Amino acid sequence: MCKRKLLFLMLLPPLFLTGCWDKKDPEDRTFIVALGIDQGEEGCKFTFAPADIEKGEAKTYTADSRTLAGAVAQVDTRISRKTDLGQLKTIILSQDILEERTLLDALLQELERSQTVSEKVMLLATEDSASDCVDAVMAEDGKTGLFLWDFYKNTAREVAVTKGMDLDTFLTEQAEQGGNAVFPKISVKEEKLELGGGIAVSREQAYPLSDEEERGYLFLLGEAEGALLEAEYQGETIPLEIGKSDVEYDFAVQEGDLLCRVSLPLEGSLQGGEGTILSAEKQEEIEALFADRIKEEIEHTIKIAERAETDLFGILPRLYQREPALAKGISREALWQSLVFEIQPQLELKDMGRKR
Repeated sequence: MCKRKLLFLMLLPPLFLTGCWDKKDPEDRTFIVALGIDQGEEGCKFTFAPADIEKGEAKTYTADSRTLAGAVAQVDTRISRKTDLGQLKTIILSQDILEERTLLDALLQELERSQTVSEKVMLLATEDSASDCVDAVMAEDGKTGLFLWDFYKNTAREVAVTKGMDLDTFLTEQAEQGGNAVFPKISVKEEKLELGGGIAVSREQAYPLSDEEERGYLFLLGEAEGALLEAEYQGETIPLEIGKSDVEYDFAVQEGDLLCRVSLPLEGSLQGGEGTILSAEKQEEIEALFADRIKEEIEHTIKIAERAETDLFGILPRLYQREPALAKGISREALWQSLVFEIQPQLELKDMGRKR
């Protein structure tokens, strides 16, 4: 009897070392790298884009379902490999999905609960068809479909025309800002991708922001490094690149209104030019010229948010943090009724250009 028990104990460990019996090898799985979500007949139309490292062929397939899990189950009945979302890098949402807030919330909750989709998956939005955007993504990079992922990881912060947004960041921002947030925008023009601008969402609506409006939004976040602006000075068009961007918020009561004073310490450099040393007077004129341009862009973006009554900039959370006494009794709905902005860009030129 003792020998039998000993033999059983010796054979038992290898059983645990074999792993899960139902685990599939990589060659038995289809790894999805991009996912588009449009409105469909059954609630949502999901467009799946798998990586194909061997052939590099852009191939996508779709399924209609109320849930992502339901769409995956449909797809698995049509292909020979198990659909795997563990490598999903990008999700593109159409504007009509963003406008259906109940449907959007259900999707986000499912993604948040998912054991396979990473919380760092990149979220984008489009005024076009999300399916068309996914097709264009795979046309750019049919092997891995990582074009967008690489752009937002390596380039977006340097050009300041759009802001990356992953699932975790979006869920955090919308919780802090009462459901308000801005998705980076993607478009398809003549079958080519265009990145820039954004789509703002609130509990009631979704609306697009142009490149300039998105740039005003980035200035208000203190994240406008790399932004390129142009202005006319003495008959010439002068380009300026923002090298350092910061923002400071202060609040006070002024004549019965809630004053939000926004200070923007900025550093910039002129691009091109003759590289001549400007006089102190000319340098101040150029700094003032671009400061006015930046102020106009920011005020334009603020007006859009005011009309939509959406707190895109996190004003109320900032107010609660800095001046809790002033924040008492102010609801999100009543915020815009008494809020007045004072925008104060403080631009310093650090480089006057290079002579070529």
